[in-house]
Amino acid sequence: MMNRGMRGSNGGLTGSKFGKGGRAKASATQEETDQFLEEQNNAHLKELGSMVKDLKGVVVDIGDTVDEQSKFLETLQNSMRGATRAVKGTIGRIDDVMKSGGSKHLCILIAFSLFVLVGLYYLIKSKS
Repeated sequence: MMNRGMRGSNGGLTGSKFGKGGRAKASATQEETDQFLEEQNNAHLKELGSMVKDLKGVVVDIGDTVDEQSKFLETLQNSMRGATRAVKGTIGRIDDVMKSGGSKHLCILIAFSLFVLVGLYYLIKSKS
């Protein structure tokens, strides 16, 4: 148990085993510890700042990619709408031909369609 007479009014040691320069040595050690901790904090803050900067770059890149893909999907959707309209128009015309009883026109239309499809197939096959 510590002797009450060795404590000052502020609760610190007032002499005893540190000798005359004991407080100066203790405060110098405390200052060195504080400085060391401050340097570590600064190093960690720099590292954290670097990580945040890198993360921000990744987020910006992701945002750019999302914007590009959204534009691509919008273009694809517009193309599909156009193709849908074209197919519906073609089916409507085929229905008109069927209703008019022109089987000769229907045969010509089917032959032409097959010719175009076969031609496209060979064109695509020869390019790849």
